[in-house]
Amino acid sequence: MQRRLLSGMYECSLDNRFRLAIPARLREPFAEGAMVGWWIDECLVVVPSAEWTSLIDRTFGTMSVLDDEARELNRFLSAGAFHHELDKQGRIPLTAELREHAGIEDNKVRLVGTGEYLEIWEPGRIAERFAKFRREGVSHHAKRLAARVS
Repeated sequence: MQRRLLSGMYECSLDNRFRLAIPARLREPFAEGAMVGWWIDECLVVVPSAEWTSLIDRTFGTMSVLDDEARELNRFLSAGAFHHELDKQGRIPLTAELREHAGIEDNKVRLVGTGEYLEIWEPGRIAERFAKFRREGVSHHAKRLAARVS
């Protein structure tokens, strides 16, 4: 059975112990746990544990360890990634280091589904990025991306 894509955007609150409850409709892929870590943008990534290695291999697998930038990126992503089991309420902890990377200073976050993983954003940061993307023109970006793929 193929699982549903992780999609949508959700306003979430962290509890007083800085735990995030993954919305119930998104929890099924995380039955075996979640990898939570620093991500490429100023956000956090949440990946089903069973899919973490595959995501990293597909995304960065062809980079050489002899390349300084590739090594730095690999080190950064690996150092900031931690496995967590969801508790009975579907929560995962967000450590101080994780929150600092994403600029999360209060208990509000925005969870964004990106297909195969989730991103955790400080609400103002993602709102600003989406507004900039719209101002620049969504179709303009789509055409540029299509030209690179062709």
